[in-house]
Amino acid sequence: MKNVIGRFVTTSIMVFRRSLASWKLLSSVVLGVLLASVVMSSTVIFFDSLREIALKSALDKLGEHDANILVQTERGPTNTEEYHRVIEKVENVVQNKLSPYLNGLTSAGRSSTFFLTNSGYEEGAGRDSRRAFVAYIPDLSQRITIRDGMELPNPVYATDRDGVVLLEATTSTEAAKKNGLTVGSIVSLVPYWTDEVPFVRVKIVSTFDKADEDDSYWRLVDGIFMSSYKRGTVSGEGFETLPLYMSQDAYMKILGPLLKDMGTTYGWLLDVDLNSLTASNASTAKNEILLTRQALSSELNNFSLITELDSSLEQYDSRILLSKLQMFVVLIMITVIVLYYVFSISTLVVDQRKFEISQLRSRGATSFQILAVFVLEGGTISLVALIFGPLIAAGAIGLLGYTPSFSDLSGGGLLPVRVTAFAYGMSAIAGILSFAVLIIPAVHASKVNVAAQRSALIRNTQQSVFQKYYIDVGLLFLGILLFRQLMEQGSLAVKSALGDVAFNQVMLVLPALILLALAMVLLRLFPVVLNMVGRLFSSRMPVGLILAIWQMSRNPSSYSRLILLIILMTGLGIFAASFGGTLDRSFQDRELYAVGSDIRITSVRFNSVGRSRSMTEAYENYKHIDTVSPVFRYSGLDVTNKFLGESVTVLGVDPATFGEVALYRDDYSDVSLQELLSQLEQMDRPQGIQLPDDARTLGVLVKPDRSRPSVALAARLRDANGRYFSYELGMLDSASWSLKEVEIFQNRRPWRRLSPAAPLTLVSLSVLETNPTGTLTSGSILIDSIKARTGWGNVDNLESFSDINGWHILKNVPEAEMDQIVLSQQGAKSDGSLLFAWGTGNPMVARGIYPGLQLAPIPALASQSFLSNSGHSIDDVLTVSVGGHHTKIILIDKFEYFPTLNTKEESFLITGLEPVLTTTNRGILRGGITPNEIWISTDDSIEKSERIKLMGSLKEDGPFSYGNILDKQEALSLITIDPLVRAGWRSLLLIAFGSILILSAIGFVSHSYFSFREREAQFALLRTIGLSKNQLMSLMWVEHLSVVVLGMIIGTLMGERLGTVLIPFMGSDDIGISVLPPLIMQVNWSGLLSTYLSMGVVFAMVTVISVLVARKISLNRLLRLGEK
Repeated sequence: MKNVIGRFVTTSIMVFRRSLASWKLLSSVVLGVLLASVVMSSTVIFFDSLREIALKSALDKLGEHDANILVQTERGPTNTEEYHRVIEKVENVVQNKLSPYLNGLTSAGRSSTFFLTNSGYEEGAGRDSRRAFVAYIPDLSQRITIRDGMELPNPVYATDRDGVVLLEATTSTEAAKKNGLTVGSIVSLVPYWTDEVPFVRVKIVSTFDKADEDDSYWRLVDGIFMSSYKRGTVSGEGFETLPLYMSQDAYMKILGPLLKDMGTTYGWLLDVDLNSLTASNASTAKNEILLTRQALSSELNNFSLITELDSSLEQYDSRILLSKLQMFVVLIMITVIVLYYVFSISTLVVDQRKFEISQLRSRGATSFQILAVFVLEGGTISLVALIFGPLIAAGAIGLLGYTPSFSDLSGGGLLPVRVTAFAYGMSAIAGILSFAVLIIPAVHASKVNVAAQRSALIRNTQQSVFQKYYIDVGLLFLGILLFRQLMEQGSLAVKSALGDVAFNQVMLVLPALILLALAMVLLRLFPVVLNMVGRLFSSRMPVGLILAIWQMSRNPSSYSRLILLIILMTGLGIFAASFGGTLDRSFQDRELYAVGSDIRITSVRFNSVGRSRSMTEAYENYKHIDTVSPVFRYSGLDVTNKFLGESVTVLGVDPATFGEVALYRDDYSDVSLQELLSQLEQMDRPQGIQLPDDARTLGVLVKPDRSRPSVALAARLRDANGRYFSYELGMLDSASWSLKEVEIFQNRRPWRRLSPAAPLTLVSLSVLETNPTGTLTSGSILIDSIKARTGWGNVDNLESFSDINGWHILKNVPEAEMDQIVLSQQGAKSDGSLLFAWGTGNPMVARGIYPGLQLAPIPALASQSFLSNSGHSIDDVLTVSVGGHHTKIILIDKFEYFPTLNTKEESFLITGLEPVLTTTNRGILRGGITPNEIWISTDDSIEKSERIKLMGSLKEDGPFSYGNILDKQEALSLITIDPLVRAGWRSLLLIAFGSILILSAIGFVSHSYFSFREREAQFALLRTIGLSKNQLMSLMWVEHLSVVVLGMIIGTLMGERLGTVLIPFMGSDDIGISVLPPLIMQVNWSGLLSTYLSMGVVFAMVTVISVLVARKISLNRLLRLGEK
């Protein structure tokens, strides 16, 4: 054993000395491994710090009193034994679960409510609004100031001269004053229940004021004793309640045994120690509160636990959770890139040592012995990084408190940081991964012999392990599978069946995985493309340029590693830089999506009295209003294939004006908004029969099949402003020809006091059963002509029914499908008429006909959610019930999102406004379905003060009543982005950009250094065969620029595409619901370009230094050195 230990120590010392001798080679490796541990451990420390700040913010908003916990339960009868049972049960649970978070607890009790009367007037108890209760509360004398009287004496069982038990109590000065009581007053407490003792009397021995109104002690009184009275759930509103306080002994030993059926409400005030709550135990505390509530509610009657602490802890946790997911994705990408950097640099280091390794092999060292050296070296580096990584991360994160991002949240000091075991666990994972990537190239190098090493020096034709075994293709395939799963899931965060926010941890690696796999697959083409360029243009290129291309195509591995590193870093930069701007844009887009237009007025209700008014003209008269577009929004049912129907919301818009007012984003649908709206235009519109401008009456000459005294003939008219009116022409009470005529503008019924605006248009004629309890029996009616009488007494014959081509069945209810119209030879003058026959139907439902063109199915746009839920597809014809009236609709196109519509959770159809209004209104008997929203666009030049004035006018003096007015500018001004989330992202961008800059600089410097050392002899030979210094410089410039420019271009493009595809899946609100509209990528180009510029400066400086060194190469010295 001693020999083994001794050999281990000796070997370790040798490895240590060897590493010190190569410190220049290893320093970049050590830095990378250390950075990996720092980044991995910072994921825990950083989020713990954010959680601490979020918790402090949540608790500061909560306040000390609201954080305290009130517990209450009811129990009877009232006596010492029951008291101890309740106390033991409650306080044992509280002690076991909540004691770590409490300063202490206070218990108290209150009796049931009594009727309150003056002494001697007990018979009239309950006839007035006076009520009372008796309570005990500990340490009362220390929390009050006695205004009048004396302190409560020791309890004594006593009776008055009537033999009634007389107790002594105190009450507040305010309560005594309200009830007209003073010290020495005696009142009677009469129980509302039947008990052995009909009543007791209480003498007021003192009145008091609270010593400290803000003392949380009084929450027992306000939150438990008086809460039911304040809510009006005990005695009702308007009752005066007198609280009477006595000692606990008097309550339990005298009052309780005296009133054997009296119940007691027991209460506890749990004083929460907010300083005991930290980010590490906040979730535990929330769960313990929940468990306490569950444990006691199942065993105690009318139990309740009242606090705002659990909801605040819940909100605090979800506040950071969803942003944490997005930040975690970026941190994982940083970690993956750091690990690749370690792998890349360690491969370069091992390549530099291959000659040394081959010499050791030639002198008898085994592969295992050589590998053991690398294992000790890599293990030592990983162990050091594991230990110091979390400490460095904690220090760096603490210093973030001094940055502008966190200064407001940290008070200008250090951020709170804690190095936990979990942080060291993450650091250990980083150490193990780093150790693995350090050993992988060492394992391969340990098998190299002298012959293989010499062959590789001449021309290295070996493929990397990733390319040889198609690991890169496998990773890309895995990324595609995970992406498909993410598309089905819809978001990184989803709500579980229990309503909790959950996420798949594997999905967090997806962006890093796709970025890495795509970059590696693209690099397979790198030598192929260079080889093709070299073959095609070798005869036309300068010598330095073609030599550089040949060198990179023949020995691509070292260049590929650097290009891949730059691709990953620039891809990370684009992806990380997009989040800050994306979140800011998302908050704005969410508000604009919810508002829909510059100004949107909801729940608009037309005037029902006075003269009919045009909705659009009424709003267009306002100054600074540019375009007004009325919108129809109603709930409907898709009854195509279902008896009950599936719920769907129908939105009717005016295609001519809606595009001018809607705030629409191009990605809401596959085509533009104007193209969508143009498909809703319906060329063939039913016009109806227009009445003369001066028409005063409308008459219809009819003959029913028989007398129907309870069946009425009705006409439906539309006025110039699009308002619909129903007119009852008369009852079908005669089987002979009769003219049913009605005055249009006079003698209207009281519930039809709205006057139409000329000219009017007849849109339908119908019959209806007016007896609400009756049934419309099948029958028929002959209609000879429709006439209008003008104010001068002239009669205009509007329709003579010489043919019926322009008339159609009103199919507004399912029963009307069997109704028929035919041309009859019978007429009042034997000149023909229209015969309308109907089947059995319900009362008060119109069955009739309408003039004009037959309306084809209304074109409609369907939300993707509607198509998915219903199973319908484009070009399907549906039957949709709107306002109880069936309408045929044809689906012509689809959309993913539309302003104001929650297409994630609900189904929607969008139609033209006029077709849906006409179709639904012509079969309605009373009132009508009208546009119920107004979407408005304002002048671009409107000033803020003028906008405020306009909004005030719309709210105070609007032409119609409304529900709410939403203003785009007001909504944008109220946007509040969580400062904690904003600060977290800014700090994360600082970490990402810093990592990119450091790794790219060190990686490029290391690559240039190792490459130059490896090729010094090659450069010397090139000089000896005739290359000038300028040609050698151009060779080096081409190599370096090709690597840098190609890597940055590919990385930028890949990062942009990756962000465009994946970022929309990362948008969730604070309760785990995907935001509407989805996130759209916005890159923070200022921060990214500054990073790119810094990288460019570093690359240029390294290249210049390399070129200058190459110019000073001593040919004689290098050629004398031989191979090394």
